[in-house]
Amino acid sequence: MDTRLPASAGEVLPLILALYEPSGPEAIKQVQETLHHVQKSSSAWGIARDLFSYEDDKVRFFAALTIIVKLNTESESLQEGDALELLANLLSWLRASLVNGAGPMVVRKLTSALVTFFLHFPSLWRHCVRDLCAALSCSDATGQPISGSTGLESLDLLDKHRLRVVLWFSSALVEEVGKIDSNTDTHTGIYEATISNLPDVSKIMSHCLALRDAADEDIRVLCEDCIKCYQAWIFFSQRVAPRADDVTGALRPLLAPTMAALQHDGLLEAAGELFVDILSNYSGFLQDSHYDTLFALLDSPWAESRYNELVRGDFDFESVLFGQVMLSLGDSRIQQLMEAVDDRSHRFLGRLRGLVNAQGFPIGDDKIFVPALEFWSTFVETLIDNMYSEETGTKSWVSSATSHALEAVAHAWHKIAFPPAEEFASWDSTDRVAFGDARKDVADLLQSTYTVMGPRLVSTFAGLVLERLASGLWLELEAAAFCLGSLADCVVGDVCDDSLRTVFSGQLFATLQQPTVPVPSRVRQTCIGLVERYAEYFERDAALLPGALRLLFSALSDHTLAGPSARVLLATEASAFIGQYRMLSVEHSLDGHAAEKVIGAIAAVIQAIPSEPERLHYLDQLLGFVRRDANNLFQTTTAAGGAALLAPADGSGVPASAEDLALKCLRSLISIARGFQVPADGPLDLDDQPLQTKAPPSQTLAVLQMEIMNMIQTLHSMFPTSGEVVEAVCTILRAGFSETEPGPFVFSPDVVARFFTKQNTTGPRVGLFVSAACSFVSSFIKSSGPETDMLRVTLLTWVIDLLGNLSDPDHDTELTQNGIEFVTRLVSKRPEILLQAPGHHAETFFLFALRTLDGREPLPKAAAADFWATYFALRSEDALTQSLLERSFTQLGPLLGRALTRNIGGSAARSELEKLCDPLKKLVSHHAKAKSWVEQGLFDPTFPAQHISDRDRTVFLKKVISLRGSRATNQVVREFWLAARGSKFAYAS
Repeated sequence: MDTRLPASAGEVLPLILALYEPSGPEAIKQVQETLHHVQKSSSAWGIARDLFSYEDDKVRFFAALTIIVKLNTESESLQEGDALELLANLLSWLRASLVNGAGPMVVRKLTSALVTFFLHFPSLWRHCVRDLCAALSCSDATGQPISGSTGLESLDLLDKHRLRVVLWFSSALVEEVGKIDSNTDTHTGIYEATISNLPDVSKIMSHCLALRDAADEDIRVLCEDCIKCYQAWIFFSQRVAPRADDVTGALRPLLAPTMAALQHDGLLEAAGELFVDILSNYSGFLQDSHYDTLFALLDSPWAESRYNELVRGDFDFESVLFGQVMLSLGDSRIQQLMEAVDDRSHRFLGRLRGLVNAQGFPIGDDKIFVPALEFWSTFVETLIDNMYSEETGTKSWVSSATSHALEAVAHAWHKIAFPPAEEFASWDSTDRVAFGDARKDVADLLQSTYTVMGPRLVSTFAGLVLERLASGLWLELEAAAFCLGSLADCVVGDVCDDSLRTVFSGQLFATLQQPTVPVPSRVRQTCIGLVERYAEYFERDAALLPGALRLLFSALSDHTLAGPSARVLLATEASAFIGQYRMLSVEHSLDGHAAEKVIGAIAAVIQAIPSEPERLHYLDQLLGFVRRDANNLFQTTTAAGGAALLAPADGSGVPASAEDLALKCLRSLISIARGFQVPADGPLDLDDQPLQTKAPPSQTLAVLQMEIMNMIQTLHSMFPTSGEVVEAVCTILRAGFSETEPGPFVFSPDVVARFFTKQNTTGPRVGLFVSAACSFVSSFIKSSGPETDMLRVTLLTWVIDLLGNLSDPDHDTELTQNGIEFVTRLVSKRPEILLQAPGHHAETFFLFALRTLDGREPLPKAAAADFWATYFALRSEDALTQSLLERSFTQLGPLLGRALTRNIGGSAARSELEKLCDPLKKLVSHHAKAKSWVEQGLFDPTFPAQHISDRDRTVFLKKVISLRGSRATNQVVREFWLAARGSKFAYAS
């Protein structure tokens, strides 16, 4: 097969065009790889030059891209004369592209090439903006610039399109320079050269903004690009401040014409985004005079018209952006607005209040509600800080500021009333979730406001609940009840009891229980939630408790309310709960989720019974419900030959799949297991009862444990291909791992281990079993003895065998990640378990973990990096174990060094570097041979960045070794990775 690279433009041309033709992915990949090798070849300079003679934009784009690649990889080899010739060619190609009508794709890529040239040769092209203007100035028919022109004597010589090109270049220039580490001495010249161009750029931007009044679409687009360029320079000035105050001084005069651009059609978007950005992230750029001008502009008739359109329901992009400009200005001057007494400030705050009350439902219609809410939350928090600060003096403005805040709250609460059910159901899921988040934001605002207003706020919402109840405004009643409930955490003691009594002793409970009153389920649910939120109140006012209990039990027959009720069931005795649950179960009044809630609550009550025989007696009754469902499922599926659909278990008339019913049984067991966990009321010493010294379970408990495990195994065996069943089984098992006393879900360790080791890669999500096994091993990590060591060895060999069956670590990322984490957890405390594992298990795992480092999946790779960082930091007091460790370090060190350097040399993704630095730092800080191991990797034939010189590799090695594993290693690695990827410039730190 001929593997010769194309050596001329004519040979490269068909490959470029092939990229844009319909073709298969493999063919496209092969063409891309060939072109990539062409760009790195010695003939690429000449090929790129010749490609610019073609008029096809796709060809010229590739030519410009090739120049960028060559500059980033070979600029150091260019002599000064060659570099100046290249610059002249780039300017000529750009000018010719404009004359020949090349598309923006080509022109922008050529400006990027010029920026790249500047970054590599700032001293050769110090006045880059002025020279670019000269090169693009009005030319004669030959395309040559006017002799002697600098391009700045009369900017009228540059047409609108060429001015845009200069702006594109100027924007890209500061954006790319801003990515360079300004604290490095080698980059100081680039910054100084960039700043020296600011007077020229300012003159050009001023010229462009002065054209804004022209009724011309080309002028509008030019001004838009100008504002974007201005924005780039402003944030460049923030990066170099305070070392270069003259930069901000040169840029501030352009603020006035940019503010004026806000009022021009078509420029609000660019100018608005600029000011939102400045006010939010660099408010110090504006001086008091600028703030005054901006406030005056937003108090003008133009602003009033814009504001009225917004609050009346105009939520198009520019309208919402106008509101965001207002909010950003308010946020940046919040202290001044709070203390202000002038009419303009009060009008401005009044309009910011109005933004909370714009027409339409939040999220679905109203796009300004959430940003406005954030402002008022900040306002209230700032008000609180001022009210309770230690500063002396009068604060006469507090009353006025408080009034503004309370009016904003008055607007906010009724805005979170739910839309009609049909409309809310028509929203997409993202908007519905966002609406719920907005309600939580209002709750946060109310809780902050309580600090200012106190119990009066509870009284206000108690009154609103009663008013909306009397008038039958159900959705507003729900909003008022939601707000009242959100204040529960703020109420201390009985200070609000009078207000709460008016709600709970009135008609609320009675109305909610009347079947003839059409109260929406959501309203019932929120009002029932009040009982839970104010449970302490009912302890003080026991006379109202019966009414609350009647409401809760009546709600259990409503599918949508059973869950909230289960959370607030008040225990009397276990038998009553089980009887109530039996009745509901027979009547099919509970859906699956509600049943899980209730059965879990009952289990928590049973767990609190001090007598073990009585406790287990009631548990056996509770398990009877699950036992019945599991037996029915097994008998029915056996009789039906494994039918997929069964009669519904909830009376809904909708057939359920056998798997769904199995999951219902398993999830009921999950709820019981969680309910039966011992509450963590105080600190526990897990060392007090090692695994082998725990008291054995009683005979009754042992029988229950066996029955539960049999149910788990049977349900799992019925659906061996269900990932959801696997997940549920693992959740049940985990419930017992954290327990320190015998319990129904604290199974015998050998039983758990046998269950785990039966699982293999033919089943789904075996990685979940490995993850659960990791938690299992951690539950007795500090225990010792032959029995526990045998368990560890059994589980370890099972995990390694699973990993060894994978043809590639990336084929099952869940298993790979969890398997490596299992071994890491085990080896961190007991390295000898791995080192003395039977057969070749240790070798198998070590090689697997090294292969994972070379993989492409980020989570397994991160787990592998954690393992190697842990392993190479191990030390043991046992002489034999330490000897085995040392021997393994000697064998594995060079292999790990090669794997790490391959990643750092460009194979890893940038997001993976932090994790990969951990094992590198452990190597360097813990092992004297680390330098040799890393050096072998850097000069190994498999090292991917062969273009990096031997000297640079050696310098990198010296830096890493000298840092001795300190945090600064991460930055050195990142810079080396960037060089390996083809750029010698560091990102901004």
